[in-house]
Amino acid sequence: MKIETKISNFEKMGIGLFVHWGLYSKFAKGEWSQNILNIPTYQAAFNEFNPKEENIRSLVRLAKKCGFKYIVLTAKHHDGFYLFDTKNINNFDSVHTPFHKDVIKIFTDECHRQKIAPFIYYATYDWNNVKYRDDFNGYLAEMRQLIKLLCTNYGEIGGFWFDGNWDKPHADWQEDLLYQEIRQLQPNAIITNNTGLEKQGVTEGREVDVLTFERGNPTAIKHVQNQRYLAAETSLTLNKHWGNAQNDLNYLSGHQLIEQICRTRMVGANLLINVGPEFDGSLNIHCRSLIELVGQWMAINHEAIYHTNNYEHSTYSTISNDHDFIKGNYLFVDDLGNIGNSNVVLGGEQARELVFTNFAKQKIDHIAWLDNQKPLAFKQDQAANTLKIAADGFEYGTNLVERVAKIYY
Repeated sequence: MKIETKISNFEKMGIGLFVHWGLYSKFAKGEWSQNILNIPTYQAAFNEFNPKEENIRSLVRLAKKCGFKYIVLTAKHHDGFYLFDTKNINNFDSVHTPFHKDVIKIFTDECHRQKIAPFIYYATYDWNNVKYRDDFNGYLAEMRQLIKLLCTNYGEIGGFWFDGNWDKPHADWQEDLLYQEIRQLQPNAIITNNTGLEKQGVTEGREVDVLTFERGNPTAIKHVQNQRYLAAETSLTLNKHWGNAQNDLNYLSGHQLIEQICRTRMVGANLLINVGPEFDGSLNIHCRSLIELVGQWMAINHEAIYHTNNYEHSTYSTISNDHDFIKGNYLFVDDLGNIGNSNVVLGGEQARELVFTNFAKQKIDHIAWLDNQKPLAFKQDQAANTLKIAADGFEYGTNLVERVAKIYY
């Protein structure tokens, strides 16, 4: 089955940055705080929204520096606040705040400047717009007008990320009309429609381009659905909230984050890593540190993420565990120890033997680690389609969690 060019290009991106930012960021209690906590002063945040423009640009530059290929920004979340100029369709937008500026314009301009793809998150479920409850068809017509603005006023858009149809699962969302508009005005844009926490990896018959796994960790993905090959994307939060939540200290470790990048690639998906900026658009120290840690790992191993898109590259797993694998021309090895004096290293010193069966590939010339270019010992039996590799530990002073080697043929 053929793959559409835009889907192939999306698969090659590998990792994206998700940004949940809006009025809820002021209260630092998560992106659903208005709905769940009934904050009485929530609407007052509209009159205080005045972030630093440089923070928006800085976030884009950080993503670019750390190896992310696309950024998904919440142009509108479920609270109904728009981070763009709605041209008076709905004045609950950023140009009517003390900021007086179009956030999406600032964001997309910087993305184009940095050569990183801007994606637009748009919540279809709306707590603020009375039409959502009382005039659903009118609400959908208004939404299409707003999406048309996003398609025509901000240059090339990498994709649209819709979220909320799960609130009215039996309603006619008139998706065909919406998607036709996007594909006419932004033919290269990826269309994603999140199926939510419960229904992961299914299209539900929608003519979308990406299968979503919200906070998911799939072990297998059915890429061909509705007679089309579809990309896949898992998404995760750095702590337990998407939006800024000051008292949520339950952050992932760097170890967990790096492992997730590799395991997501193993099953044939992109990984969308979320941050929730402060009200002024800045990142707290925890989010920034974790994103920079990803950047440090990507600086060494980026080619293994960008060059292992699923459509072109099969995954070969070892017979001994679920986490060491080969995809494309790259070997991924999880949680190796360090080589060093036995009094100071724990779980290091010894090489791990990796055994691959059904490895139907051409003759290997050599294999070398990406972090120090040192060769790995291996034995390949082409007649039996087997491969054995001796994966030695990190040299003292280094531990990248996931070690990656390149296979040369």
